[in-house]
Amino acid sequence: MSTQPTDPASGAAQPRFPLAARALRTQAAAQGLARPKSAAIPPPALQANSNRLTPGPAKLWPLLLFLFLLPLQNVQTGYMPNLGGGLNFLNVMFMLALGGALMARGRLAPGEPLNRWVLAYAIYMVVSLLIGYQYVSGTEVHLNTLKDHLLAVFMVYLVQLGVSDWAAVKRVVLATLLPLPYIAKVVWSQHSSVSSWGYDDDMRISGTFSLLGANEFAAFCTTHAVVLFAILLATRLPRFWKLVLAGGIACMVIGVLYAYSRTAYVALILGLVTVILAWRGRWKLMLPLLLSVVILPSVLPYSVVERFDSTTVEADERDESTDMRFVYWGIALDTFGRHPVVGTGYHTFHHSEINPYNKDTHNLYLRTLAEGGVVGAVILGGLLLSLLMVGLKSMTRARTGTWHYALGLGLVGAWTALICGNLFGDRFTYYPVVAYFWTYVALVLKARHLPPEGAPR
Repeated sequence: MSTQPTDPASGAAQPRFPLAARALRTQAAAQGLARPKSAAIPPPALQANSNRLTPGPAKLWPLLLFLFLLPLQNVQTGYMPNLGGGLNFLNVMFMLALGGALMARGRLAPGEPLNRWVLAYAIYMVVSLLIGYQYVSGTEVHLNTLKDHLLAVFMVYLVQLGVSDWAAVKRVVLATLLPLPYIAKVVWSQHSSVSSWGYDDDMRISGTFSLLGANEFAAFCTTHAVVLFAILLATRLPRFWKLVLAGGIACMVIGVLYAYSRTAYVALILGLVTVILAWRGRWKLMLPLLLSVVILPSVLPYSVVERFDSTTVEADERDESTDMRFVYWGIALDTFGRHPVVGTGYHTFHHSEINPYNKDTHNLYLRTLAEGGVVGAVILGGLLLSLLMVGLKSMTRARTGTWHYALGLGLVGAWTALICGNLFGDRFTYYPVVAYFWTYVALVLKARHLPPEGAPR
């Protein structure tokens, strides 16, 4: 008995007459019936992405909860127990989020130089910690302080591992938006209890940053506002997203205004202007920008305008806070001159052995020179330049109107604000201040390796 031939690729039975079968296949292909669209095979690159990027939404929840709670330091310290032995909110939630990302088989964005710069920075900071033990005493908290700082930096790895598609990108952005109304409520309550017509130093508030100051809280609000502004400006969005983003920006601007941080005022302006000038459709905002310059001084609270007007570096007009910064900067330069290669080590400048005033430098770059020497300055400079290149490359490669383009644009604006803010303080090492910044960096990195928005997975 003869057997019917089969197709070696599919195993399907074939007609006994090959020429007839070929004719039938040709006719079906001409009529568009050879393969239904639902069975179309995606390009190999998308197949690879589809196989690799399968997160499982349930495994993303620890990361989303972690992001929601990160800026709520008042909740962390007031309602969450410290279990001792380093088991606090930051450590436990980071490990839970990392576990969820690993269970989902998350991957880092491949071939990204920034990931290597972050690793080099972390390794050097550990070496610098060991160096510092030789120069100062009372270093009991240095290890925990460095751990908190590096966990914030490692958000760039954690979010890359957790994000695997554009739905996850949007969930992460939404998680960073959810705490903002509560933050604005806390700011308004604090402001209402100390407000007056003119400016007074007692009016400075720190919002939800219960363990930090007004400058650090304002820096967080600045970075967040700039990135959200870029997403709202440069992404084609449904009405829901536009309303949520506009509300988030308003909450952050309130935080900047009533923290009365002059550095944050300047950094916010620079960040927003950078976003507008770098945006490909910038000409559309030129008239609103000019109108805002004219109108804003007349609608802002008098105390805010008075505080902004006090910003000066003229020797005969500086206040005591500004004047002392120049003293600390001089000490930092002298320290660098004595220890030019690797500095005096991590977190040492405020110790009396280095600075008799027991104060920070109030300048990240000069403190890096004093504590890290040339080696530390080169690593920090390489890290910051790599951050800028990530944003610029994303803007040039992404299509206008996409999340990828808007996130890259926001990173460029936030980078400008970050560089400015660290000229007059430390806006880089406190985890509540920079955790969201590194989160957005991770989204930009991962966006470059996701399928194009709207493409089949």
